[in-house]
Amino acid sequence: MDLKQFDWKSKEANINPIDGFIKSIRNDPRICISHIGLFTVLYHQQVEYGGQAPFPINREEIMEASKISSTATYFKILNQLADFGYIRYMPTYNRMKNSTVQII
Repeated sequence: MDLKQFDWKSKEANINPIDGFIKSIRNDPRICISHIGLFTVLYHQQVEYGGQAPFPINREEIMEASKISSTATYFKILNQLADFGYIRYMPTYNRMKNSTVQII
């Protein structure tokens, strides 16, 4: 799905990325509840940015919303989602600039 051409105001915008993710993870034994929570929060963040792809993320906000309390767990789950092909994570390694994510 090309997110840049996706109509974020359509009815499909509210169900397609989550629906596609849920269908994909049914047969993926690597996915746990933390992955699902983080992906859902990332999707919500993308919607908040009007469907922009990639979109900036703030670690503290994402961790709080996804109920992940450990920074190590957050980065582990985020990197696993990227490694498993569900998102594209582009870290900045700069505390003054937000990293970005794109849902694939």
